[in-house]
Amino acid sequence: MLDIATSMVFVGVLTASNCIAAFLMWRAYRELHGLASVSAGCLALTAAFALMVFRDPHLITAGNTAMTLAIGLVTDGMVELLGGRSRRGWVLGMTVFTALFWELVQWGDGDSTLIRVLVATVIYVGFYSRPLVEAIGSRDQISGARTCLILTLIGHMAVLVARAMAAVVNPDPSFVLSPRFLPWFQLEGAVVMMLTFFSIMFMVGAQLSATLRQRTLSLAAERRMHAQLRQFLGMLGHELRTPLAIIDRSAEMSLELLDPTQPLVTRRLDTIRATVDRLRGMMDNLLMAERAELEVSDADLVDLARIVRDLMRLLAQKYEDGRIIAALPETPAQVRGNREMLATAIGNLLDNALKYSPAGQPVHITVQQGSSITITVEDRGIGFPSHQLPQVGQRFFRADNARTVQGTGLGLSIVKTIVDKHSGLVTFGNATNGGAVATIMLPSAQR
Repeated sequence: MLDIATSMVFVGVLTASNCIAAFLMWRAYRELHGLASVSAGCLALTAAFALMVFRDPHLITAGNTAMTLAIGLVTDGMVELLGGRSRRGWVLGMTVFTALFWELVQWGDGDSTLIRVLVATVIYVGFYSRPLVEAIGSRDQISGARTCLILTLIGHMAVLVARAMAAVVNPDPSFVLSPRFLPWFQLEGAVVMMLTFFSIMFMVGAQLSATLRQRTLSLAAERRMHAQLRQFLGMLGHELRTPLAIIDRSAEMSLELLDPTQPLVTRRLDTIRATVDRLRGMMDNLLMAERAELEVSDADLVDLARIVRDLMRLLAQKYEDGRIIAALPETPAQVRGNREMLATAIGNLLDNALKYSPAGQPVHITVQQGSSITITVEDRGIGFPSHQLPQVGQRFFRADNARTVQGTGLGLSIVKTIVDKHSGLVTFGNATNGGAVATIMLPSAQR
C-alpha cells in the first residue's frame, strides 16, 4: 500500500528534477522570465515536501507556507510564459497570509481541519485559475500543449474542490487526512506537475521557434535595407559630385581666361574652388560615415603595409613630401576585410596628424606584426585635451583646441567605426614629447 512518506519523497524528487530542468533552460534563455519563476516555485515545492516528510508539528506552518509560495510562483511563471503579466506581489501577499493563518489555527482551540482545507482550496484554485484563463485566451501556443494544460488545470482544480466538499460533508480529520486517500491525492498532484511541466516545455519551444522566425525575418529585412542604403549612397554621391565638379571646373576655366591684372576676381574664384573642395570633403566624410555603419561584407586579404605606401604617395601631393616617416615590415601585414574602408581609416589618421601638426613637422607611422597587426600614428601637433580623451572618436566631436582648424568631427569617428566592423580596437592618446598618438589593432590573417 502506498504510504504518505513514500509519496512525499517521490513527489519531492520529481519537483527537484523539474526545478533543475527549468533552471538550466532559464540560464540558456534568460529572456524567458517565466522560467525563473517556475524554477523557483519547483525549488520551494521541493522544500515544502521535505518539511512535510518529517511530520513535525513545529514545521507545519513552514511546510504549508512553502507550498503556497511554490504554487504561486509556478502558476505566475506559467502566466508569463503564456504572455500575461506577472503578479508576484499577490503571490507574496498570499504567502504571508498563509503563514499568519497557520500560526493562528495552531494556537486556536478545537479542530480546524475543515477551515484549513477550505482556505487552502480557495488559495490554490485562485492561483491555478490565472494560467487557466491565460491558456484559454491564448492562440499563440501549440494547440496540443495548450489543450493538455487546460485539461490538466481543470482536472486538478476539480480534485481540489471535490476534496473540499468531502471535508464539508465529513470534517473528521481521520477521514480528510486519511492515510488511504492522502498519498493518492499527492500522487495526483505529481501527475499534474508532470503534465504541466511538459506543457510548459512545449510552450517554451514554441516561443523560441517564434523568436527564431522573427529574428530571421528581421535579419532579411535588415539586409534589404542595407542594400537599398548602399544604392542610395552611391546615387547621392554621384548626384552631388557632378554639380560640384561643374562649379570647380567653371572656376578653373575662368581663372585660365581671366586677365591677371584683376586680383580681386582671382581671389574670389580661388575662394569658390576652395569652398567646393571643402564641400566635396565634407560630403565624402558624411557618405563614408554612413557606409562605415553598414556591415563589412568583404573579407579579402588586405596588406596594410601596402596601403600605407600608397597613402604616403597620395598625401605627398597634398602636404610637403617627406613628412610621413614610415617603419614597415618587409613581409606583407595581412588582415581580412574591406580594403577601401581600411585605407580610409588609416588615411584619416594620417590626414589628421598632418593637418593638426605644424608645417614641416614629421608624422611617424609604424606597422608591427604579431598575433594582431598594430598600426601606430604619432605626430608633433596639438594633441588632445586630457579631459576630453574619452570623447575622441565620437561622431561630430571636435576637441576644444581643434576648433580653429576646419573640420567636420567625423574623421576619427569613421576610423573607430571601420575598426570596430573589422573586430579591431582603436585607441587615442597623447605622446610623451607632445602631439597625439593613435593606435589600431586588427586580427592578423596569419593567426
